[in-house]
This record gives sequence, C-alpha cells and structure tokens, in this order.
Amino acid sequence: MSLFSDLWAKAHGRHLAIAATTTGASLIALLASVFHLVALRPLPAWEEVTGVAIAVLVLSTLVLLSALPTFLRLRGHVLSLEEIMATTSLAERRRRRSEGDAAAKELGGGWEERWRRFLEDGGR
Repeated sequence: MSLFSDLWAKAHGRHLAIAATTTGASLIALLASVFHLVALRPLPAWEEVTGVAIAVLVLSTLVLLSALPTFLRLRGHVLSLEEIMATTSLAERRRRRSEGDAAAKELGGGWEERWRRFLEDGGR
C-alpha cells in the first residue's frame, strides 16, 4: 500500500469531513483563480500573478476532480442512513437494513454507533 492509502485507512471515521473540507477548499481556490483570470488579469497591478492563478486553477481542478466523487459517495451514504432512520415502516427498515449496515460501516466513527443504537432501540 502507498503512504496515502495507509493514511486514508487510519483516518476511517473522518473520511466525510476530510472529503468535504478538501472539496470545499479546492472549489474556493478554483473560484478565486477564475475570478482573477476573468476580472483582475486586465489590471496592470495584478498582471504579474497570472501565472500563479493558472497554476492554482489547474491544481484545484485536479484536487476537485479527485475529492468530489468521494465526497458525493459518502454524502449519499449519510442521506441513505437518514432516510432509513426516518422511515416508519418496519418492513421497509428490515428490507434496507443491509444497505444501512454497509453505509454505516463505510462512514465509520459516530455513524456506526448511531446506526447500532438505532437498531437496538428498535428504530424509534
């Protein structure tokens, strides 16, 4: 395994927060560099940092393209768990229990505990 894979495995339970932070930060950097290239580049005082803006644009695009799918997948797991927990039908809860187990395991951390308590309480 690579160093990144080892660090990612050790951060289990914090994946959603890491992916959300990375996605948000790269989106802000992308928007700031686009703003520079569109609005500030024509101004003489800002002309010398155009190369930095282009580098930030490329880097933030690459980071966003790698972090966004992970964030959306994990956010989908959160929405699935919340939907299952909000369901009042016992048959629907039983039918979707394996989906909830997989989502809670993937999210880790507090979500596993919250899902376990939900199942122990009978879904109340």
